Amino acid sequence: MSGISKEPLDRFIKITEAAEILGYAHYRSVIMLIEADILTSYNLPHVTRKRVLLSDVQKLRESAQNDNTDAKDGKKNIKRGRGRPRKFG
Repeated sequence: MSGISKEPLDRFIKITEAAEILGYAHYRSVIMLIEADILTSYNLPHVTRKRVLLSDVQKLRESAQNDNTDAKDGKKNIKRGRGRPRKFG
């Protein structure tokens, strides 16, 4: 039994669940992340809806939190255009 790893198992989640985890109000924002190749979507057999990996969503959330802490320190100076700011990407 020493071959069993103690890492948590990764699983596929729905687009709407990913939107809730990332803090979006609507699933369409996650679709835009998929279209921009920031997230990877998967088609499972016998399932019509797309799914994403929970670990990918958590990595994206953690990287956004790290970016926000860097921006508060003034380390990151990125010139952004006008318009509504994006949470991720």
